Amino acid sequence: MVLALAAPHAAQSQEATFPSAQAAANQLSAQQIANLQEDLAWAGMFSEENSPPVSGIFYNATYQAIRQYQRSNNLPETGAPSAALVSELDGRVASIRRTANLKTLENGVLKISYPAGVLTKQQTVKGETRYTTPSGDALVQLINMTGSRERLDQMFADMKKGAGKVKYSVMLDDQGEGQPTRFVIVGGDAKFTIYTSIAQKDDAIVGFIASWDRKKRPDFRNSAIVMGLSIRPKTVANPYTAAAAGQNPKGTIAMPTAELNRQLDICAKAKDAAEIVTACTAALSASTLLAANRPTVLYNRSVGYNRQNKADLALADLDQAIALDPDQASYYTQRGHVRYGQSKYDAAVADYSQALAKKTPAAADYTNRGNSYYGLEDYQKAVADYDASLRLDPNDIDTHALRGSALLRLSRPAEAMTDLNFTIERGGDKVGAGDYKNRGEALAELGRAEEGRPDFAKAEAIATAKIETDNYNFVYRAFVRAFTGNAEGAIADADKYLSIDPKASEALHARALGNVAKQDFTKALADFSQAISMGRKRLFIQRQRGDVYLTTGQPEQAIADYQAQLNLTPGNALAMVGLEKARQAMAAKLLATAGTPQGNNAPATAGSPQVAALAALQPPAKAELGRRVALVIGNSNYANVAALPNPKNDAAKVADTLRKIGFAEVTLAEDTDFRSLNRALQDFASQADGADWAVIYYAGHGIEIANTNYLVPVDAKLASDRDVTFEAVPLDRVMAASEGAKGMRLVILDACRNNPFLANMTRKTATRAVSRGLSRVEPDGGTLVVYAAKAGEVALDGSGGNSPFVTALTTNLQKPGIEIGKLFRLVRDDVMKATDRKQEPFTYGSLPGEDFIFNPG
Repeated sequence: MVLALAAPHAAQSQEATFPSAQAAANQLSAQQIANLQEDLAWAGMFSEENSPPVSGIFYNATYQAIRQYQRSNNLPETGAPSAALVSELDGRVASIRRTANLKTLENGVLKISYPAGVLTKQQTVKGETRYTTPSGDALVQLINMTGSRERLDQMFADMKKGAGKVKYSVMLDDQGEGQPTRFVIVGGDAKFTIYTSIAQKDDAIVGFIASWDRKKRPDFRNSAIVMGLSIRPKTVANPYTAAAAGQNPKGTIAMPTAELNRQLDICAKAKDAAEIVTACTAALSASTLLAANRPTVLYNRSVGYNRQNKADLALADLDQAIALDPDQASYYTQRGHVRYGQSKYDAAVADYSQALAKKTPAAADYTNRGNSYYGLEDYQKAVADYDASLRLDPNDIDTHALRGSALLRLSRPAEAMTDLNFTIERGGDKVGAGDYKNRGEALAELGRAEEGRPDFAKAEAIATAKIETDNYNFVYRAFVRAFTGNAEGAIADADKYLSIDPKASEALHARALGNVAKQDFTKALADFSQAISMGRKRLFIQRQRGDVYLTTGQPEQAIADYQAQLNLTPGNALAMVGLEKARQAMAAKLLATAGTPQGNNAPATAGSPQVAALAALQPPAKAELGRRVALVIGNSNYANVAALPNPKNDAAKVADTLRKIGFAEVTLAEDTDFRSLNRALQDFASQADGADWAVIYYAGHGIEIANTNYLVPVDAKLASDRDVTFEAVPLDRVMAASEGAKGMRLVILDACRNNPFLANMTRKTATRAVSRGLSRVEPDGGTLVVYAAKAGEVALDGSGGNSPFVTALTTNLQKPGIEIGKLFRLVRDDVMKATDRKQEPFTYGSLPGEDFIFNPG
């Protein structure tokens, strides 16, 4: 059926917006809107995804329901409630309403309608009258009683507890004259939906509790929404509608300008949430409120609602504000905050991304989105956003702490240490138990458990001091006590938090570690398994369960866990060690079985299942990995010359490749200034001491002056040749950072680019020649230095996401079994081919006779 008054669909070139639909709604009374909402509910137009509509209020749910109706009937999707639409829809659902046979229950102040034609059976249970469908697959209990607001609050709390898994709940405070205070709860279990709507006004309470079988009675949801909408006083005012100045539509107040300005001032500046909501609501009800100011007032009220933990009301206001002014970034940011608070991280990411697209980003914008990615356990994207934030605000303590935590979950403890050190050294009062716990855990993962003990002690002291005000400190303390051997204390703390939140997988993880410390491995495995089944797969938990399986003589399960950990976090050193031990244990187990007489007392032969399984278990013969560490540096964003597009991309790819081929510790440093570059080299020197391999990769600008090569930090000015001594880092210092390694020492320099510093550099010393590219070097025995382009030549930055050198390097690093000398010859050949022989990588230095293989396979 197409309305005679409706314009043809083809004539509507652009979908109408919420503001124009709301303008149409302002021409209707609250009673007309309430009637329209009931008709839309009978027609099944309110989506499962939207919260239930509020009677007489033109919020987003009603706007979307009208659009759904128009779309279903091939009408222009305006979302506008015209009088013609109200009339047409009323006629369309008239037969449904007649069949439903709505009957009204009143108590003198409030009233509610219920579908007597659908609920045909009455039951009396414990003195209460309930109505059911003929088959008993839907049940409704009507509420009609006296009670105060305090009674309503108590009912809200009690019914939330009894509603099973709550999908939606909200308390709607009295927003104006004639509008009752009410709450709505939607919950249920695997089979039934529970829908409760109760309202209170002048010591009168009415409402209902409905329950129905979703599969057998899916249409009963429409009846429940109608019942919820029907709860209202005999006279309904609409405090939400407001028109342009000078008009006074129904439900609005002709407020004097001075009073409106006073309310607007409170609305914008008050600290108390209730004051904000009251003042903003008063302003929104004023007919003198300018249309241009309405979105800002809605935004401010959303802040008040959110502080009151009324997320659904906050979101409704923000939806309206965005519909009225879709280009205001702060509205999306605020909606992201609300959704983040609801743990709706996907939606929060979308909102924060919208905000980023609509403004010049600030550091906090990236941190906000990074936190949402963190909530989704997408730690790679979280780290990328934290990186972007810290480029804008390098000293933000909170973001350093968050990045450190995310890096820890990515099994990158060496990189996490840099952030955690920064946080703890500079954080002051901001440093919490979690920060010390994280650093202690990072040190333990790096094989430096004794160094972590003071951090664990500090974490326990802070958690204990703050445990009364923040229960999550039970979890921090449980982890700390498990790591320090206080098994009973760890288990008690984990149990305490689980009594508060039985679904807290992190508390199960902590209790598992406590049971490991207690050597109760059966309980430890049960806790590990339950935590993993609930989605907690980061923070080394599968490797830790693998350790227990190995300890208890179950190498098959240990191998599976170690491999699962390595799939999540390639290069995890302890998982690699554990995997090797588990394979050895499994081999011993299979050998013992293979040596046992079988059928007819015959020993296992070469073709027996045991021997075949043993052969399959053995990894291919390969060189021992040893402890291999790497420092990877990418400098792109130079402050005083044009940025280089690829070094950071190149560094990230090299770091990722080294992790994949088994490097235990890979530190990635980006956009390093003079101080941070020297600090990174100093830290790496300590890390490299005693390592089997130490590798340094640098991408960025390099310079040669007087036959000395320098790496150029991003803050260098190099106004004269003399400045290089004070603003750049000599290659000798870089090589020295790796000299503590007992085996392979390798420095790779992708720094031979055409250098823009040279053009403007003043020559203070005539004898100091300044050349393009880098000069050749003669490193000590056991050290290799690899240039992306040989001495005196310039390397290409590349037109794609990576330089030709890094593309060739990372490709060949992943090929198993190639000795290092041949590997760099292959890299040379690939780069020569990719650059049409314009660039030739070169290797300097000599190695002993033993083979050095990057990737044993």
